[in-house]
Amino acid sequence: MRILVTSMVDLRKAAHNRIHQFVKHLSPNHEITVLSINDWWKAGQTDVKLYTKDLEKILQKAEIRYFTGRETSPIFQELFSFMNIERLLKEIDYRQFDIHLNCGTLVSGYMVARKMKSIGVETIYDIADNNPEMIRNSPQIPSPLRPAGGLFGSMMLRRNIRIARRIIYVTTAIKESCHIPEHKSDCVPNGVDTSLFRNHSSEQLRDELGLAGKFVIGYVGVLREWVKLEPIFAVVRQLEESHPEIRVLIVGQEGRFQENKDLAKAYGIADKVIFTGTVPYAQVPSYISCMDVCTVPFETNRVTNDPCPLKLFEYMACERPVISALEITAAGNNILHAFSTEEYRHRILELHGDQTLRRRLGSEGRRFVEQNYDWAKISSNLEKILIDVAS
Repeated sequence: MRILVTSMVDLRKAAHNRIHQFVKHLSPNHEITVLSINDWWKAGQTDVKLYTKDLEKILQKAEIRYFTGRETSPIFQELFSFMNIERLLKEIDYRQFDIHLNCGTLVSGYMVARKMKSIGVETIYDIADNNPEMIRNSPQIPSPLRPAGGLFGSMMLRRNIRIARRIIYVTTAIKESCHIPEHKSDCVPNGVDTSLFRNHSSEQLRDELGLAGKFVIGYVGVLREWVKLEPIFAVVRQLEESHPEIRVLIVGQEGRFQENKDLAKAYGIADKVIFTGTVPYAQVPSYISCMDVCTVPFETNRVTNDPCPLKLFEYMACERPVISALEITAAGNNILHAFSTEEYRHRILELHGDQTLRRRLGSEGRRFVEQNYDWAKISSNLEKILIDVAS
């Protein structure tokens, strides 16, 4: 089967994402062509070569075409993609494809869906994020334009839902907020590569990071505007005298990297917070294994409430207990929650003092994701949906 994908994610420059796993698991049996934005903006913030160092084999399995080679905002690339879609479709001979998978785009995917529908090829729309809300909060868009951008995004979301033969979504929350109709939708959740993400021996890396004998609170991921590390920093400062062995390990760079380094300095704990910057994807499990407690320190809003972060399942697959500032239904009873600085303090001290609890949450979390959120199983389900719609 020949699959045409439209994507808001630049596979060559983005950190590991849902679409990478789709390509990895679908490409052995199907031909895949991806049309996407050119996320040059991200390259200016971090070393994108490190992002994709261990994804090269996946990238080789798909033909990737950009909407434009110009260095314009990814948001504007998407908005004005209609100017290049016709040309791109002719270049790839769009009539050869059997199915169109629109991975979260609003304009480009809709234009492609209309073209494909005219020749009898159906579209599956994958909704993994609340894109209209992301537009309303995007630092890439001038503040005065964000409300109008959000309204436009909502309109295009509705159009994409209408034109798609089937919609797949990551969580019940996003299904409800995006008003996805029951009769033509399926849940295809986020997941984790359980063969890669597992508990690793961490002694050597801990030594290299200066964390030998320390109790490590960790976070892995982007440092975008919804990531709030301040409550964690505040707790570390409060416990500085009674628990001097506590450290914080931050793995990732995209977004407010320097701002968070400055924040740690402002709290007087710069010597207790290690910022690694970007690390290759295949090394992330080793860094997670250096952590005693992992966190999802997200601000609660419509951008963060609807999806389910990949990092949650990656933490759990590495057998680490998780403290989350979000209510995440997909995790069941396998994580702890903290919605304030005081609750963070309570949870950190609770886990610090109870190794048995840490091990139990870790082992139960691993078992939970193996049974419910393994990418191989999730992608197999997606493949069945693609074949069903294409036929």
